[in-house]
Amino acid sequence: MSNSTMPSTTPVGYIVLYDDITWFGISLAIVSNAFISTSLNVQKWAHNKNEALGEHRKPYTKLPVWWFGTAMNAIGELGNLVAYGYAESTVVAPIGAVGVLCSALIATFALREPFRKTDIVGILCIIAGVVLIVWAKGTEAVIEPTVEEAIQDYFIKPQSIIYTVLSLGATAAIYKYRHVYGEKYAIVYTMLCSLIAQWTVLGCKTFMAFVRLSVEKGNNQFCCGVTAVVPWVMFLVIVVCAVWSLHYLQMAMRYHNNNKVIPTYYATFTLCCIVGAAVVYREFEGASAASILTFFLGCFVAGVGVFTVSKDREKEAPTFPGATDLRMIEDMFDDDSTRPGGKHGRGSRRFVELEELNVRNSSVCASEGGADDSPRQSEHDSIAPALGDSEIHAESPASRVQGGLLDVQEGVKDLQGPG
Repeated sequence: MSNSTMPSTTPVGYIVLYDDITWFGISLAIVSNAFISTSLNVQKWAHNKNEALGEHRKPYTKLPVWWFGTAMNAIGELGNLVAYGYAESTVVAPIGAVGVLCSALIATFALREPFRKTDIVGILCIIAGVVLIVWAKGTEAVIEPTVEEAIQDYFIKPQSIIYTVLSLGATAAIYKYRHVYGEKYAIVYTMLCSLIAQWTVLGCKTFMAFVRLSVEKGNNQFCCGVTAVVPWVMFLVIVVCAVWSLHYLQMAMRYHNNNKVIPTYYATFTLCCIVGAAVVYREFEGASAASILTFFLGCFVAGVGVFTVSKDREKEAPTFPGATDLRMIEDMFDDDSTRPGGKHGRGSRRFVELEELNVRNSSVCASEGGADDSPRQSEHDSIAPALGDSEIHAESPASRVQGGLLDVQEGVKDLQGPG
């Protein structure tokens, strides 16, 4: 019997050729990523409102809106986990670009961030990329192996063992040097996060297959013999790797702007998931050359869209009054140029910019009759316009910068030395 006349639900071994299952997984992945994106923007809104309170701000864990966003995020991540059981990992992972699309739209219409012409190009690229990915791999078979079949056909195969060793070795190497290069290169923490997170994805695929066999088919995989411990070990790996990888994503966002972190993380995470699924689960086995080329073209186009939407967006929207000034001061200490012997780096330029601003403003103050003020007061007043409209002695992020800026400049002068 030819494949064209074969019923869509006819199983071949434990591989089920049932298109509706795959389309359900794809749809669930799209909705889940949109949900996750919405939750992150809800949390961002809560942070923005909280920081605007100045001295009256609360710990973010005491904000009901923040917890609402956290609950939304948990629901979205759970939906993503389920999606891996109904569609291939190589399809679900790149669909994460939908989250960036939704984030751009929410930032524009809800958070009142500017909508640029390049955003239109980026959104169209993301949509086109996802369509190409789904077109190339949207009707592939879904696996439903038992624990024994998963162990024999996937986990103990030579290519799976070799990939695991190489992946763990790369993770260990990046982990060792993360403090050396992590603050300078965004790819360090994003790649470390992706190498760890890929095991969450690979684990979800078979774990959800075990759940489906147990719930939908009545073939319980969680309490039958010695192998029943395998699903629970996989679940532990999923949770640990998810939490651990999130820590390094936060580290990447701590040291680098989101316009660097988001596209870099999308590229590294998608790459790790595709390579892992291709090696361990052989998801490209039997695929035509045209299908593979279309798939990778879709990933590339979606990646371009993610980069375009994310580029320079954070620079246009400081998270709270005085945030730009705080980052200026922090940048002075993020570079070795503020230390003895370093006079040509980013920190020195920041210092020179502030000095030139002080000279200009001091001249204005003197011309307006402010020459009788003490030198310390005059210099202090000259800096105030650069720091926003906050009160000098108010307990807010901007006022704390104002109060300590002069001491910072004097300290930098001492560090740089004469000349």
